[in-house]
Amino acid sequence: MTALALVDAPWWVVAIAVVLAIVVPGSILLVQAFVPKDSEHRRDLWLAGLRYWDRRSQRKRQRTSRTRE
Repeated sequence: MTALALVDAPWWVVAIAVVLAIVVPGSILLVQAFVPKDSEHRRDLWLAGLRYWDRRSQRKRQRTSRTRE
């Protein structure tokens, strides 16, 4: 019996799950390897990400306020 028959899922669902199961831990390991734990570069990376998300949310709010007018 194959895994597809056991879970009764389409092949593409199983393929997506397998790809995610490989890519997510691999990317986490790569980030841990290239960004040291006690590094100001890591802090700068977090700050850049937070600024990006803040700008993105501000633009989203501006777009929704324009569509309401």
